[in-house]
Order: sequence, then structure tokens, then C-alpha cells
Amino acid sequence: MDRMRKWITVSFFVTLAAVMIFAAGFGVGRYSSPALGYVANDLPAEQQARFRVFWEAWRILENEFYHTEPLDYQEMIYGATKGLVRSLGDSHTTFLTPTESRIFSEDVQGTFEGIGAEIDERDGHFVIVRPLPNSPAERAGLRPNDEVLQVDGVSVEGLELIHVIALIRGPRGTVVRLLILREGEPEPFEVSIRRETIEMATVESEIRPDGIAYLRLYEFNDAASERIEAALRNLMSQKPKGLILDLRGNPGGFLHVAQRLASQFLSDGIVLIERDRDGHETQHPVKKGGLAVSVPLVVLVDRGTASASEIVAGALQDYGRAVLIGERTFGKGSVQKAFMLSDSSSLRVTVTHWYTPKGRQIEGQGLTPDIEVKLTDEDLEAGRDPQLDRAVSYLLSGK
Repeated sequence: MDRMRKWITVSFFVTLAAVMIFAAGFGVGRYSSPALGYVANDLPAEQQARFRVFWEAWRILENEFYHTEPLDYQEMIYGATKGLVRSLGDSHTTFLTPTESRIFSEDVQGTFEGIGAEIDERDGHFVIVRPLPNSPAERAGLRPNDEVLQVDGVSVEGLELIHVIALIRGPRGTVVRLLILREGEPEPFEVSIRRETIEMATVESEIRPDGIAYLRLYEFNDAASERIEAALRNLMSQKPKGLILDLRGNPGGFLHVAQRLASQFLSDGIVLIERDRDGHETQHPVKKGGLAVSVPLVVLVDRGTASASEIVAGALQDYGRAVLIGERTFGKGSVQKAFMLSDSSSLRVTVTHWYTPKGRQIEGQGLTPDIEVKLTDEDLEAGRDPQLDRAVSYLLSGK
């Protein structure tokens, strides 16, 4: 596959990844905790009194609000819970409904059942970013920038992005009908697509003709560790002149996966430092047995490099193990702990911030590359990748 064409499509994915993954509180995460048994009656009288205003407002709405359809009490509860979480002012602490939680779980596992198309919201419109290669969406003829107007006859106007995705996804073998508006077509048209099991791309690797190994990681999901190790074993067996680790547009994932990836390139030390709200620190050490601890290394980063990606890049930069090339990273340095609630909804709560081995803060700041190289829209349109070119030049020349 032509690498630049693939990079162009991946750059579109960065937008969707930022919307979906950061809004969902994903990034550096831990495994979900067991369901909690909290109920209102468990609260002491003082805390119950704090809810008096809420229940006063609830009863007024229940008794006075003009409506022609029955009130959806479940949606009211979810809305109130989301408002509670938003009041904390931390975009990474989030509440997910059962449907949103299911979608989140599918995404971090790396597989889901649906049509295989990346979808984004642009100015209130839901558009196809791209159909995934050899997916039902691609075979049905969907194209980038197609706008989705309806799903199975239901208008998507006014919905949240994750709700639209929930409508489109469904069990494999079932059919979903999309009403599509395409530029240049006089009228919207309907497309029927049979859903399948979709496996997200996680790792891409190759030995280039110039002898440089190339390894790209798209996200730190459950499938990443084994695929990274398999790719590295294959690459290192060919004795490359150097290795490019491409973390551009990678929005993050699980903490333990980041620790394992960094450990592939480090022989000792720590990968990161965690600090909780009380100032207590936890150090995460390098795991022994890395497959590429001595090969010359460049890490490509950009504004979409976030969270777990920044853990890896920051550790390799701190130890002088790799040169970072590209643009300043996103700047997400927090860890979310997941709590499953009684109805399968979930709460993802920021519990710690993390720092590089040298104590550098990433939250809100990001990482500054050693060699700054921008990738412009003009570069993309012309099929150029100056960041990749600079990485190759550095590894071949040593400067």
C-alpha cells in the first residue's frame, strides 16, 4: 500500500480518535473495578440533605413541565449524572451509559461488530471519514465525506456522535440502512449494509528498502502487546540499520501496554512515575527482556500523540534512548480508573497524574520534539511526509 495515501487516511482518523477517545475518558487507563453497592440510603443525613434541591427540582419537572409524551426518567437520571461529572471540570472524568460503555469496551478490545467505517461529527453533521479497507462499508460503496442523514429510518439530527455510532453498530449478520447525502448527487440515497465483525488495525510494520525498520502503533488496546512483540521479533531478525516508531495520531490506551512497549527499547530504569492526589508516588519499572534495546531509534510524534503514547515517547526521550521528531504532543498525563455501575453504565474517574522518569509533567504541556518538523495540509495533498523523511535521514546519517 502507498504509505502516504495511508498516512492521509490516518490523519483523518486523528480527529475521530480525539473526539471519541478523549471524550470517553480513555487514554491511560486501568482495568475496570467491580460494580459498587452505593445507594442513597447508605449516605449519612448530612449528605442526603445536599440532595434536597435536586429532588425539589425533580418533582417540579415531574409535576409542572409541559410534555405530550411520557417523561423518560432513565434519560433524566443519565443527564443529571453527566451534569454532575461535568461540574468537576475534568474532561477525562466521564460517565458512560450502558450503550456507551459497551462501545468503549469494544474499541479498547480492538474488535467490534458493525459496518467498518470511521465516522466524525462536523458542525452538527455526521460524515464518513473513511470506510476501512475490505469492510462492508467499503464494499457497499461508501466514500469519505458521505453524510449520514438517517439510520434505519431514524434521523440523526441533534444526536451525539456516540449515539449515532451505537445506532450503526449491531450484531454481525444483521442489516442496517443508511440514508446518505453525497456531494454531487441530486438527492439522498439509501444504502443497505450487512454488519460483520471488524478488527481494527493496531500495528503496521515493514523493513524499508533502505534497511530502516518501520513500526507504527495506532492505539494501546488489548491486542497491542502481542502484536507489537511479534512485529518487533520479525523486524529485529532482519538486522535493521535503525528503527522508526511512529506514534503520530495515537490517542493512547492502557497503562500496562505502554509500560510493555517502552520496555522493548529500554534495558533498565523506570517508564513513568504516578502521583495521586495526596502526593504519593508509584514508579513503574522497565520490564526485562526488551527486543530492541540497542537499535538506533527515532520516535515520530504530533499533536495527536497523547496519553499512553506520551508515556512511551517521554521515557525514551528522558533516557536519551530515542530522538523525537515531529510536533509537540497533545499533553494528556492522567490515569482513569473505571467503575462499573449497577445498570452496566460506568464512571471513569481521574485518580492520578503521571510524569516522565525525570519528573516532567505532561498534563496540559505535552512533549517538545528534539527535532521539530511540521506536516502541512499542502504536504498531505502533495503526498509528502517530511517527518518520516527526516527520521530516515537522521538514522542513515546520524544527524
